[in-house]
Amino acid sequence: MPALIILAAAATAMAVLLTPFSLLVNFVPLQRLLLFMVGTTGGAAPRFEVAEAVRRVTDLLEYLALRRPLPNDGFYSRLELAHMGDVQGIFQAVYLTALVSCLLTVVLIAVLRKKGRDVRKIVRAAGIAVLAFVAALGTVSITIGFDALFVTFHELAFSNDFWLLPEDSGLIRLFPENYFMSYFFIALAASVVVALLLTMLSFRRRIRRL
Repeated sequence: MPALIILAAAATAMAVLLTPFSLLVNFVPLQRLLLFMVGTTGGAAPRFEVAEAVRRVTDLLEYLALRRPLPNDGFYSRLELAHMGDVQGIFQAVYLTALVSCLLTVVLIAVLRKKGRDVRKIVRAAGIAVLAFVAALGTVSITIGFDALFVTFHELAFSNDFWLLPEDSGLIRLFPENYFMSYFFIALAASVVVALLLTMLSFRRRIRRL
């Protein structure tokens, strides 16, 4: 039973971390806002028209989530396409992990409730774990800087240097580094909000047996 409780807490924490990322990255209105904020479609010298940028992002999101081929119109170089193949693998793994963790959370919580366990403690542990992880990640980001964290992530996540793209490449013009920084903090903030809600709810008096 302790192993089941630990697994349930871990699955819940993983779901809280990855589900907001998986949902928000595919929320086109948020993408439109970010593209405007980072100068892709906004500012004094936008690099793309809004319609083209949104179309490019939508095509890319469908490629990452649904494996639909990217348009063969010469926008991406061979190096960019090779890199995006690697990125697709990471996104697929994140989406699958988010889905599995959500399903595991539901199943394990149901099983533990049936066995008379107070699942509030599990939810509380998961919420606190997420808050601690985000706090640690935020501390590292502040200490070494987002640029260094960004580079370290790429060095760990990819087995090649395809991600070292030239400044004039389509991907870099579409997604400058401050785009990733903005989305990074938005996704983490969403996870923090969910974790805080779960933690606060876990301290409420139990009205019915959980």
